[in-house]
Amino acid sequence: MSVTLEFILIIFIIALIIISVILCIYLSKLMEQTAETMKSLQELTDLTKKEIEPALKSMNNVLKTVDNVSIVTNRQFDTIKKILTTLLGASCVALTNVSNKGGFFSGLISGLKLFKKRR
Repeated sequence: MSVTLEFILIIFIIALIIISVILCIYLSKLMEQTAETMKSLQELTDLTKKEIEPALKSMNNVLKTVDNVSIVTNRQFDTIKKILTTLLGASCVALTNVSNKGGFFSGLISGLKLFKKRR
C-alpha cells in the first residue's frame, strides 16, 4: 500500500469515529428528551383522568335523573292518553251513531242538536 492510500484511510477512519461519536451523543440526548416528554405526558394523562372522573360521575347522575323524569312523564302521558281515549272514545261512538252520511262536523252538529232537543 502506498503512503497516500494509508493516509486517506486513516483520515476516513478518524472521520467515521468522529461522526459515530456525534451520532451517539445526539441519540442519547434524543432519548433523554423522549423520556422527559413521556413522563410529562403520563403526568398530564393522570391529571386529566383525575379531573374527568368527577365530571363523568356527575354526568351519569344527571342522565339517571333525566331518565327517571322521562319514565315518570311517559307514565303520566299514558294515564292521560287512557283517560282521553276513554272519554273521546265514548263521544266518538255517540257522534258516529248520530250521522253516518256526513263528515265529522256534520255528525258533531247533529249530536249537538240531539242533545239540545233532549233538554
